[in-house]
Amino acid sequence: MHASVLINNYNYGRFLDDCIESVLQQTYPNIEIVVYDDGSTDESLTVLNKYKDQITIISKPNYGKTPNINQMNAVYQAFLKSSGDIIFLLDSDDIFHHEKIEKAIKIFEGDPNVDTLQHPLIEMNGVGQLADRIIPVFKKVDDYKEYIFSSQNLFHLFVPTSGLVFKREILGELLPLEEDDLSTMYVDTRLMLLSVLKGCIQTIEEPLSYYRIHGSNNSSKIGDVKVHQQYTEELYKYFNKVSTENGGGQIVFNNFRFLESTFFYPLINIIKINAFFGSEETEHERWIWGAGEAGQTVLHSLKHEKHLFKGFIDMDPQKQQAIVMDKKVNHPEDILLLKNTKILVSPYHAYKEISGYLRSIGLVEGLNFISPYRD
Repeated sequence: MHASVLINNYNYGRFLDDCIESVLQQTYPNIEIVVYDDGSTDESLTVLNKYKDQITIISKPNYGKTPNINQMNAVYQAFLKSSGDIIFLLDSDDIFHHEKIEKAIKIFEGDPNVDTLQHPLIEMNGVGQLADRIIPVFKKVDDYKEYIFSSQNLFHLFVPTSGLVFKREILGELLPLEEDDLSTMYVDTRLMLLSVLKGCIQTIEEPLSYYRIHGSNNSSKIGDVKVHQQYTEELYKYFNKVSTENGGGQIVFNNFRFLESTFFYPLINIIKINAFFGSEETEHERWIWGAGEAGQTVLHSLKHEKHLFKGFIDMDPQKQQAIVMDKKVNHPEDILLLKNTKILVSPYHAYKEISGYLRSIGLVEGLNFISPYRD
């Protein structure tokens, strides 16, 4: 099978060498690389021209629309120039594991029914240092279509762009994506929701790409409470639109139902939490660290208990001072973390990092803070 890697780039020249080299160093031999540059004004073209004998470069003026629409156009234009049987998507700030293409090709060769393949990614920082974190946290689902319509849930199902692989036939059916005003709906989300309705998705647990966190990622904006609300509304609006167009039904977002269908909900250990807090007469302040989905799920899971929480603690400035589930979100330095503090640390994959911080300020694991999940 011939593999095509489609790289979309806009002003990420500082990451392009790592990105392209990760493809050139693959163990699989039959690969073409197509890079679409959307009118970059940084050093991107200089970097790309170093590889002009090894890659196909498409350099066009900026498409001039919202970032998500510009990226959709970049992927489509690169696809039109490609010839591979299997299409790999790669954001220009990310990189591939050196065996990714070989391992993915074997999956398609082994099961002709698979149209779309997805896998998690290992997080790294802006200079390429790996974090002890695999993203995203997502559910393992056998039948995505059945699950979505039965659970009414669209969260924690799909991975970012650089973890997606398609058969040429299915991607040719899905592209071009329709342009609209849903500014939080990027190419990865749209393609996967359409794949649910039109193809067969296989998910593997092995991380085969590296996802770079550097502050300019579009995904980082979802931490903002208002942006996340907009994202949720647009996610359901888009799915219902394409579902209707493909003869399917409609689904409705419900926050409580959503929290009870998250990855975190079945892992929460109520007995452990109750033992940690002790009797209601005990004088201590109770907090939940993390105001995102995990923290909200923890708070919701305790709705029948009698624990009175002071609020949420979160390091994300986009969440701080917001009101979430009637609780204020605080920066840890804005509150006095005393010896009588009791904290449930909700971020599942960041517990090691957060617990290290709490120990550094004199708090004791088991006495002042715990993970609320099953051991």
